[in-house]
Amino acid sequence: MDSVEKGILDIMARHNIRWLVMGAAADKYYSKKLVELKSKKAIFVCQNAPVSCHIWFACKGRLIYTRVGRKDGSSREIATPSPPMDSPLRTEQAEMLSESMLRERSPEPQEDANVVRGNLRPISLRSVHPNLLSNGVVDTYGSIMLQMDEEEYQGQASNETDQQLQVSTIDDHNLKQEVFAETMKRWKEENDAIEAACKAKALESLCVKEMSRRKEMEELLEREKQEVQKMKDQHDEFIKELQMVKDQKTILESQIVESQRAVEGLDEKMFSAVGLLISFKKKRDDLRIEHENAIRVLKNLRKLVNGGDSSFPGSQILEFSFVEINNATRDFDPSWKIGEGKYGSVYKGLLRHMNVAIKMLPSYGSQSLFEFENEVEILSRIRHPNLVTIIGTCPESRSVVFEYLRNSSLEERLACKNKSPPLPWQTRIRVASEICSALIFLHSNKPCIPHGNLKPSKVLLDSNFVSKLIDSGIYRLIPQGKSTDTSASSSVYMDPVYLENGEVTRESDVYSFGMILLRLLTGRSALGILNDVKCSIETENFNMVLDRTAGNWPLEEAQLLAHLAIRCCDTQPLDRPDFVSEIWSVLGPMRDSCVNSASCLEAKELHCAPSHFVCPIFQEVMKDPLIAADGFTYEADAIRGWLDSGHDRSPMTNLKLEHCNLVPNYALLQAIQEWQQQY
Repeated sequence: MDSVEKGILDIMARHNIRWLVMGAAADKYYSKKLVELKSKKAIFVCQNAPVSCHIWFACKGRLIYTRVGRKDGSSREIATPSPPMDSPLRTEQAEMLSESMLRERSPEPQEDANVVRGNLRPISLRSVHPNLLSNGVVDTYGSIMLQMDEEEYQGQASNETDQQLQVSTIDDHNLKQEVFAETMKRWKEENDAIEAACKAKALESLCVKEMSRRKEMEELLEREKQEVQKMKDQHDEFIKELQMVKDQKTILESQIVESQRAVEGLDEKMFSAVGLLISFKKKRDDLRIEHENAIRVLKNLRKLVNGGDSSFPGSQILEFSFVEINNATRDFDPSWKIGEGKYGSVYKGLLRHMNVAIKMLPSYGSQSLFEFENEVEILSRIRHPNLVTIIGTCPESRSVVFEYLRNSSLEERLACKNKSPPLPWQTRIRVASEICSALIFLHSNKPCIPHGNLKPSKVLLDSNFVSKLIDSGIYRLIPQGKSTDTSASSSVYMDPVYLENGEVTRESDVYSFGMILLRLLTGRSALGILNDVKCSIETENFNMVLDRTAGNWPLEEAQLLAHLAIRCCDTQPLDRPDFVSEIWSVLGPMRDSCVNSASCLEAKELHCAPSHFVCPIFQEVMKDPLIAADGFTYEADAIRGWLDSGHDRSPMTNLKLEHCNLVPNYALLQAIQEWQQQY
């Protein structure tokens, strides 16, 4: 331990030490006059040791001090068992004890007739000849007082001295035995007393533990009693509840019998009500048809009176009855359903000898019939070669009728559904440019009409693989806050800002367009595609994410499109590029560069006319292609009819035309003629 003296006391206490021998001082401090403790450790142990411990303090082989413990707490010096005769400790101890005993037992010397003549003096053990000590003549625990006459009584003194020494030796020996026996007896008694105290203490500790254990057992028993009582109470409650259930069972059985009788009566009433309902439904349908015909006649009369808007041929929207919609979809046969989303379900149908797509909008919301018809009227006037045309509507069922495109959607073609061949990279760039053109047209309207739900499944392809957007502005027909679609497949194309506030903006379409552009480049799933492309560009490994099934991409143009798509998907709407000034300036030249022999190769693979051979307005292969001021090529009759009707804006971008001059596109005409000769 750090403190030696405390360590000694700790060992004495732990092992119940009764005898201890310890140094009184260092050897260098020893002297014959040393009679007290010099070591601080010895002093500390002497003062703090248990009173029952006997301690001898020695220095350099000699006894210096003895502390005898008592049971009553006192301590004193006592004589200790003698060391060997030839040791210095034995000699010193003998001298000290002999002188002490002489003072206690011998009376003061008296003058008598035997010693008057001589010169007498006391002699201590130090003056006795060593031979007397070694021969046992004089015991070191006795004391001798010799009186000697140096001249006359030498012989007589020697005899008397011998006798006295013998007597003194015997007496001292007996006294020593008595003292030693008494000391041993006292130590044994003290040892027995200490052992008895320890046993009593252990018994007391055991008794305390037993009492504590008994108390714990009593507490445990009390808790068990409480648990048993609690379980008994619960059992009684269960018995009561069971009895109540039995009583209720009887009541319920009687009620069931009565209910069955009531059901039988209601069935009879229901059958009669169904018959009435069928007759009422037939009358309702007849009245509805008469009402719709009357409204149609009324609208025609109003147009004749007020003068209808005939600036755009074929812009008049048709109205259909619910009966026609129901018959066109074969009573909404599930096998005729071709799509379903957050804006309703889509059915294919045959309506007035036309193949159409019918979108059934959700019935929830508080939008009035007038508001619905007004919004459909606005959307039907938005005509663009890359927008699906609205043919008509059914206000009664809140459905919109679109033109039907047979060549599936961009989503299905990118996934090569039904084992369809992958789209070449030239077609993908053209599709991206057509989507961009349609969005520019929508955004340039006043008021602006964002698409609001742009994704590959909303990009349809016609028989010539010309892309057309569907559901443009359809969100205007649904009350705000009523349409919810949080699926991962849909939300991945949505602007994060729109997902937070629900507001549809131009920037929302920019974000969705960027995601579509990434899919056209990579052909991968939309989930995680943005991070994959960013990582490939940062590690200069962009070539690994390109969709090689589309052919050999021009790497420089593909990387340019990838950077543009990443900018479109920026989390800050204000940092996204503009469709006209930035996006179209990149896609326009790329689209023009694709109009070459590669397009003819694409046509061979897809067995259809190249898209640039088709008039954007008539959607037919052009016979007399003319280039307008917007840079697009149109059929002569189509663009002239557009301009002659008073339009001064591009039918593709809705931007104002700088002039109305038309230039023949002889190169394209020659390519069309060569293609027609081959196919």
